[in-house]
Amino acid sequence: MGRKKECSRFEFIFAENVKEKSRHMIEKIEIQYFRSIYRASITDVKRLNVFAGKNDVGKSNVLRALNLFFNNCVIEDGDFEFYQNYNLKRLEEVRKESVKGKQFIQIKVTFRRGKQYEKSLPETFTVAKKWNRDDLQPQISDNIDYMLKRIGRQANARSRASLTRFLNNIKYVYVPAIKDNKIFEMMLNRLQYTVYSKKLSQSEQLNKSLTELYNNVVSTTEELSTEFKNATQVESMISTPKEIDELYKTLEITTKLSNGEVAIVDRGDGIRVRYIPSILNYIANNSSEQYVWGFEEPENSLEFNLARAMAEDFYNKYMKKSIIFLTSHSPAFIDLAYKDDCEGFRCFKETEVSKIVKFNDASRYPSLEEELGYASIQKKQYEEYVRLCDENQKMKEMIDNLQVELMTSQKPVLFTEGKTDAQILKVAWEKLYDYDCPFEIKSCNLMSDEENVDVLAGTGILNKILCSVRYDSIRTIIGLFDNDKAGKNAFNLDSNYKLDNNGVWKKHKNKKGYAFVIPADSDLEKIAKVENLSIEFLFDYETLKTEVNGKKLEFDTDTKANLVFNNHVIENHELGDEYWYLRKIKDNSKTDFAFNIVPTLEKSKFSKFTLIFSIIESILEDMK
Repeated sequence: MGRKKECSRFEFIFAENVKEKSRHMIEKIEIQYFRSIYRASITDVKRLNVFAGKNDVGKSNVLRALNLFFNNCVIEDGDFEFYQNYNLKRLEEVRKESVKGKQFIQIKVTFRRGKQYEKSLPETFTVAKKWNRDDLQPQISDNIDYMLKRIGRQANARSRASLTRFLNNIKYVYVPAIKDNKIFEMMLNRLQYTVYSKKLSQSEQLNKSLTELYNNVVSTTEELSTEFKNATQVESMISTPKEIDELYKTLEITTKLSNGEVAIVDRGDGIRVRYIPSILNYIANNSSEQYVWGFEEPENSLEFNLARAMAEDFYNKYMKKSIIFLTSHSPAFIDLAYKDDCEGFRCFKETEVSKIVKFNDASRYPSLEEELGYASIQKKQYEEYVRLCDENQKMKEMIDNLQVELMTSQKPVLFTEGKTDAQILKVAWEKLYDYDCPFEIKSCNLMSDEENVDVLAGTGILNKILCSVRYDSIRTIIGLFDNDKAGKNAFNLDSNYKLDNNGVWKKHKNKKGYAFVIPADSDLEKIAKVENLSIEFLFDYETLKTEVNGKKLEFDTDTKANLVFNNHVIENHELGDEYWYLRKIKDNSKTDFAFNIVPTLEKSKFSKFTLIFSIIESILEDMK
């Protein structure tokens, strides 16, 4: 009983920790009569929130509504004009009514106070800002009195002061879809302020140096004014900085190229765009304020790989210190909505009014059926793209490691597709010959058994290794491919390789690379014909059924095969023992077979392996 209570207590603590991790400052957003939004309620706001949908459905209006709430402007300072931002459907309604006073725009944000102001503010509270048609400034209201009364407390002057400090501590930064020089300069100005005010202003040595520089500037300008008056008899005044921080006015970012340096403002749009979230994140990390981003289409001007990398940074870095609202058409960013502490919202229009629903609720709307179908296909394509990119990156790392190994010895190396292939060949050589192997045997697949690796990974790596051999390489590479469909496809190497020795192998023109597929004699020809000859099938069927300590090679359990197997017609579709070679070997049983069973086999069981080793010996002779 005590054990059960302890488990329950652990589960409760774990659940509370998860809940605390997901809690942040903004809980809910309500927008009324703003631009294309008639009424919208955005609930369950997370640290990163993605708004997706077709063009011109109101995605950006959510971010602009937040800009209006926090900064009293739609895009930039002083641009708010009521009728340009008033919902047209609502305008049509009120013009039909006798009461004209109903024209207003209202935005409400429900906040979580967190651990600050615990004694003066309720745990959650809502602040509403309402712009009437003739007002430039909003009417501000809140429900703090009501929320405090619900827990038996009274609002007071301290509550009002705490609310003011709470709101003033929030910095909302709006980044529009078109990120021109003006936007970039604004970011640099914010960065300049943060670098100086938050970092460098604390340095006594820097302030001493800047004070001396300031005094020299003032003295020099006075001398110039006097000289100018003596020369022209005209009095003049040269404006001098009034504060030390004005001397630290211009911050310029330069980027290094192979032939020099280029200012970031002179680089391409993609490079500059990539810098903006990095700047914002630096500011957020070095500020006591709480930053909220409204970031439109961060993927603009970026090639897809850079967009994917930026999306990963948004999730792994940027959302840790900021609450982020972003719009996007890119699968790289839309995919973030399915991650922890993120939420996705689908935006669409009905009767010219913007609707906003969570991704998970979008399927309830018939009008979104076609759009969601395309989105589903796009998501699957992106997931496959990510999988292939990750696999290619792992393959690149393995190839790099293999190439390093190739530089450490002068002995030729035989590369196999997989680890078990290499292990079986090593044992076969030891069983068949009583002298040291004149070549090394290595696997191209260096991934650990725990990693989820595509079965073709080793084949692809072997192909790339062979195609990248250098004429000045110390070692000669011999590649052994399985005599199956994948292996034969990979054996189609680049034009540097030509068939040699009556078509037994392929040789690179620089004689640093050789390749061949598992050879087949008359006994193995039927297996090669159906393109299923892997290295395990060099053992006879009885040997393949050997079991040691409950471990054995396992085949797929299907008892029937299609009449066509790898484009070869099979007359008998029942896979009895006669057609054992048509079955695929289960990958997870290959390791047990290679490492636990093969070493126990008698020498006579390895007779077919001389087919491979005789070819390698011929290659070694050709190398001389």
